[in-house]
Amino acid sequence: MKHEPEKTKREEVKGARASRLAAFLPFHLLFFVLCFLYLWLVVEPHLIYHGFGTLLPDAPPFATGWSFLTDTLSLPGGPVIYVSGFLSQGYHYSWLGAGIIVLAGFGLSELSRRHLAMAGFAQGWVLAPFPAIMLFLIYSQYHHPLPACLAISLGLALSLIFEKLPLRQPVVRALAGCLIGVAGFWLGNAGTWLVFALMTLVQEIAVPRRWMTVALALPASAAIILALAQYVFLIPARETLVILTPFAPSATAGMDPVLKVVVFLLYGFVPLVVLVVSAGKSIVGRRGPKPDVRSKGTGRVRTTHLSTASRGGAWYAPYRFAKPALAALPIVLMALGLYITHKELRKPYLLSNYYSGQRSWDKILDLNRRLPKNRSNPYVSHDILRALYHTGRLPYDMFCYPLVPEGILLTHEKKESDLTQWKLSEMFLELGHVNMAQKLASEVLTTKGPLGSALEELAWINIIKGHPGTARVYLEALKKDLVYRGGAQSLLQGLDRGFPPEQVAYIDRIRSYVQGETAGVTGTEPVDETLAALLKHNPRNKMAFEYLMACYLLTGQVDRIVANMGRLRDLDYQGTPTLYQEAMLIYFGSQGGEVDPAKFGISPETLRRYEAFVRLGNAMESQDRRAVLNRLIREFGTSYFFYYTFGRVGLN
Repeated sequence: MKHEPEKTKREEVKGARASRLAAFLPFHLLFFVLCFLYLWLVVEPHLIYHGFGTLLPDAPPFATGWSFLTDTLSLPGGPVIYVSGFLSQGYHYSWLGAGIIVLAGFGLSELSRRHLAMAGFAQGWVLAPFPAIMLFLIYSQYHHPLPACLAISLGLALSLIFEKLPLRQPVVRALAGCLIGVAGFWLGNAGTWLVFALMTLVQEIAVPRRWMTVALALPASAAIILALAQYVFLIPARETLVILTPFAPSATAGMDPVLKVVVFLLYGFVPLVVLVVSAGKSIVGRRGPKPDVRSKGTGRVRTTHLSTASRGGAWYAPYRFAKPALAALPIVLMALGLYITHKELRKPYLLSNYYSGQRSWDKILDLNRRLPKNRSNPYVSHDILRALYHTGRLPYDMFCYPLVPEGILLTHEKKESDLTQWKLSEMFLELGHVNMAQKLASEVLTTKGPLGSALEELAWINIIKGHPGTARVYLEALKKDLVYRGGAQSLLQGLDRGFPPEQVAYIDRIRSYVQGETAGVTGTEPVDETLAALLKHNPRNKMAFEYLMACYLLTGQVDRIVANMGRLRDLDYQGTPTLYQEAMLIYFGSQGGEVDPAKFGISPETLRRYEAFVRLGNAMESQDRRAVLNRLIREFGTSYFFYYTFGRVGLN
């Protein structure tokens, strides 16, 4: 019977916790539902999916089959990489991707709550969603922390298991901690081991006579991990200690300082809170039992020990009106975090990349009409130029958009990034420079593993080059991709039974360019030389011609524009495009000679606009320069006259 009070006390504590859980649960469910809707409809995870391997170069690869499974599981962190790679395929559908992210955040939140409850923090439900908030904020900026989230969750789960093991002997407990730490390294690499080590550190030291666990288990597991990395997995020790941790360069690449802090907090939040709670309990415990009221009829003082539930509710009871406010705190913090970390152009840049991959050229142009006119980006310029060419508007509307010369062949980097290689691979394939396209796509495939888009492009390249056997090899590999397997099967049927008319037309068009291709064009020459060489090998390569003219326009080489106007007839142009007319007028005007508009296909309207621009430009010397410039922008801002004179597009 003497155990009944202790049993009753435990039941009271459990009842108090269940009551608080029931009070907070509706608010937390609302929080996760709102986050799901935000991720699905605003963030749109399919944009993240289409950035795997390029915009997000460290996204985990995935393929079906035993070979990929065994190869992945044979590496440290293989299970986390395999599972995160599998789940990442669901991002192809925004609703499914949002659900995966929210479930990952919910699991992280629940593990955090259990750790806080174990540490004796009665209001753990208030802080438990904080790691989920951090995860969602990182995703809102179009990064992909799912592998890190799984590694952290696994570390928290292993530390819970270790804490609940009924082992009291220090040596035995230390041995168990060492084995769990090594297992965590295999499951989730250094990220999992780091979280497990931090949690073990704060939990074991807080308990008397358990310091030996930390002193023996953590150094021993670290030594075993380093030995395994160097002698079994053949990974350098320095690299081993940072994989899937916030210290890895790729973990915070491309993030602003605020988001980098969020990444570090994601790993350290639960250990830090548990440490603070344990320290607070230790300080309170040193004060001893508190005196209670004197018992009636006696002079003795009765002391009581407050239970966890009563300590947690003592301050809470008088302020019951604060319960909804505390429960709504995650929603408020999420909104505040989104406001602080918001970047105006982050999503539009991903949208441009997505539309380019989908060949949605009109959507690219419509998107860029709504972007700030004073901002330019080489990748967006590259997408705009492709969209203008495919819609037949490159020689007419080129200066309706902010462009930079580096966007033509992405020459803004000293060393080509994965994104640059991939975009240039697509570009060179369209230009008919199939050998260069194959080289770049192969490099992407080599560094990024079984990337579906690269496998599909290499299959197309071999179909175009007349190598069906090699194309089948790539298509069989593509069938292991959960998203691209349908397209792979369709292309295999095309190889067996013939391709539909639109695909035949595409193959024939590229093959007509390939006939004149030589190995002399490597892509390392200046942009104009590369394009001129492609045009020389095939004078009917219209895309190479228009891109060469775009290069001359952007770099102010109006004399080269005039020299190439004889190609218009061979390329079946109906008249001289407007921007070429404007460039010729600038050239002849700079030479000071007379020009015969009819001879060069210059329309009377273009000539009148040129004369009006010159008159207005000359007025800047005697009138208000700002007023004249504003008028030039309004009337001539999208003309080549304005770009050539001021070196920028005249858009407000």
